[in-house]
Amino acid sequence: MPFESGMEMKVKGVPKSNPIRFTIDLGHSEDVIALHFDFRFNYFGEERTIVLNSFEYGCWKEEQRERNFPFVAGQEFEMNISFTNDYFYIHLHNGKMIIFPNRLGDNNYKYLSMHGDVMVNSIQVK
Repeated sequence: MPFESGMEMKVKGVPKSNPIRFTIDLGHSEDVIALHFDFRFNYFGEERTIVLNSFEYGCWKEEQRERNFPFVAGQEFEMNISFTNDYFYIHLHNGKMIIFPNRLGDNNYKYLSMHGDVMVNSIQVK
């Protein structure tokens, strides 16, 4: 699924009961991830934290942590992701926006992976 600069990806889902974490990865492959978006409900004692990062050829880069955590088990969420060559813009359902650098600087990505304690209801790319 191509996702290009200027497009918007809308993700709707529901965290499962007693979630630990769920992750959205966006990039070129599982070895080249431009945006690693990790929602940690209770992951090894770390509670209600969003961790953003990128991954290239076996190396994680510097993490960015966000405490603005609007996700609740069993309650539907919606988020919109867009990007430029410089930044990713993640609009959360509580009206907050997270900005994360597009460290790869590319203007299109084809790899998307979502896993963990979430039921994804829909993904739309426009």
